[in-house]
Amino acid sequence: MRFLMSALIAEGSSDDRFLPFLLRRCLEDVCAADFSEMVDVERVTVLRERMRPLAVPDIVDLVRRHENTFHLVFVHRDQDGSTDRVQREWIDPLVVAWGDGRAERLIPVVPVRKTEAWVLADGDALRSVLGINWTDARLGVPARPADVERLPDPKVPIRELVSRLKRPIEDFYEELAESISLDRLSAVPSFAEARARIGESLAALGYRR
Repeated sequence: MRFLMSALIAEGSSDDRFLPFLLRRCLEDVCAADFSEMVDVERVTVLRERMRPLAVPDIVDLVRRHENTFHLVFVHRDQDGSTDRVQREWIDPLVVAWGDGRAERLIPVVPVRKTEAWVLADGDALRSVLGINWTDARLGVPARPADVERLPDPKVPIRELVSRLKRPIEDFYEELAESISLDRLSAVPSFAEARARIGESLAALGYRR
């Protein structure tokens, strides 16, 4: 039995209520599919100091203060459709600042729009968790999971859901994270990329077959 410890540095506090649970499921799924021995995947620990997103030096400093605690560190930042800018101004500098000698493996988690797009990838999960029978179209769920990344602003259908439910959608985030189909999410390119990075990182750490 091996143990797998991971942490998340997310962009916003609402992401803390969704991503840790989804990422743990993804880790468990990768381990079950690809590992030759049992792996105990611990909960994903949220590292947060401020309500606003951290700059690259602050992220690296935060990880250094938890040195040798985690095998993987997920760092989340929404692209808001600005793929090239986020790559140039955030991902590339973070990779350079992280360096090659760290024990912790860096895994960027970068939805093309916002994390809310991933919430809209699975209409069945939304219906089950929210206790409603609305069609995918009424929920704002595209016909193909990959098309959630084409939504100009995923928060718009989320706000409409909130208005109809008379309850903050964040109240359901943990249950949604535990219910969303990973197969459907894996058809969303940004999630598939994060999943691939998990496999590569665990292979580099000697966990994978």
